[in-house]
Amino acid sequence: MPAGTGKTEIIAAMTHLAADAHERALILTHTHAGMDALRRRIKAMGVQSRTVRIDTIASWSHRLVRQYPYLAGVTVPAEPDWAASALYYEGATHVVQAPSLQKVLAATYAFAIVDEYQDCTMRQHALTTAVAAAVPVAVFGDPLQAIFGWDHDDPLPSWRDEIQSLWPDLRIEAYPWRWQGHNRQLGQWLLTVRDDFSQQRPLRIGDETPVRWVQSEQYRAMVRACRDLRAQFPNDSIVAIGIRDHDCHGVARTLNGSYSVMETIEGQDMVNFARIVDEGDAPRIAAATAKWGKTCTSGISKLINSDDVRKLESGRPITGLRRPGAERAQKHLSALLTDPSPAAVREALDTIGRLPGGATYRHDAWYTVLSALRTAEVNGQSVADAAIQHRNRTRATGRRASHHTISRPTLIKGLEYDHAIILDADQHDPTSLYVALTRARKTLTVISAQPELRTRPRQPVGGGSGRTPGRRRGSAVQQPMLL
Repeated sequence: MPAGTGKTEIIAAMTHLAADAHERALILTHTHAGMDALRRRIKAMGVQSRTVRIDTIASWSHRLVRQYPYLAGVTVPAEPDWAASALYYEGATHVVQAPSLQKVLAATYAFAIVDEYQDCTMRQHALTTAVAAAVPVAVFGDPLQAIFGWDHDDPLPSWRDEIQSLWPDLRIEAYPWRWQGHNRQLGQWLLTVRDDFSQQRPLRIGDETPVRWVQSEQYRAMVRACRDLRAQFPNDSIVAIGIRDHDCHGVARTLNGSYSVMETIEGQDMVNFARIVDEGDAPRIAAATAKWGKTCTSGISKLINSDDVRKLESGRPITGLRRPGAERAQKHLSALLTDPSPAAVREALDTIGRLPGGATYRHDAWYTVLSALRTAEVNGQSVADAAIQHRNRTRATGRRASHHTISRPTLIKGLEYDHAIILDADQHDPTSLYVALTRARKTLTVISAQPELRTRPRQPVGGGSGRTPGRRRGSAVQQPMLL
């Protein structure tokens, strides 16, 4: 089903029917954004959470392997290491294939649904096939939105040969429900241009389309478009969509916190910083704390600068400099050279967050680290473990929605906003571009150098990975359980 044509509504309605029949449903998807969207829609229909289990494939797999290590053939830690997800998929497949678990699944669920199936890898496909041997399974997907297929060790299955041979198409007439009452012309145009993507014809935007086109590849134009749209629609939700973390952070930094960056659930840079604090190397911790403050806060480059970071790295304090308003931050950063404890790091970051003219633009990352430092201070555990636990809670409970967001397509897949701005649209791959185009209900702004956007995948260069470099800017079953 194309984006915005009612897939989430159909899945929610199916869970409602199951609840009415006093049955349970299992819903699996890929992203936490998609999981959050499903939860909200199902809750809006009045379906009780106990009648449906909604989870990501990765989290559900880890839980199965954790519960049944003997069947899985592997023991995993309570806190998952998502870099080992392939191990979880394989172990979960072994668990589900066990006759005892087949009976548990059949007794627990009336049916299962796997959403965003175009992003399922061969390992995930094998797991789904194992589930389908126990309960009826329906899969939902759209090949034009296959945005995660980059793992050469675990490729995507063939849509026609591997997927449609098991689950034949159930064709439903596409209607632009997302845009109904908002901008039906935009929704209808997005359905029409699917042919351009399918046939890999250049997609033309401009005056004859319901899209506002800004001809530019300049950084200033992207920032100005974000500011203008927020001023025009202050009460509406807005997403600015970039292709690289570096660009998203740069635009958000320049916008001084008026837009917030959406973080990955894994939060790897948060965990990396936490591990530095755990190592206990005082100069390295002091410098990393200053860097982290600058990474999450805009408007402070003159108060905490690169020379300060170098001084801290060499074990020299930065106190005594004449920068009005920065005295407390300098004092607390310098104090880390003698007391690099989690409590002292938290105090230093707190002073950085209060610097005059500063604004936090990575709210999620900032508060995750502060919470992890406080947890480590109170409970005596490592900061890294606390950060991982915090991110895993976010994985379970969902992100806190931000009204004005800057993100990459992989993180907002499954979400919708009133308005969207596609930054640097020339640089998006076709699937990334299609996902970005279909996020907005009311208005869509595209910033690109040319009015024709490519819908043909890039060819690998230099025999490498296929990535295109940026252009500019710097146990056995003991008893039945509810899976």
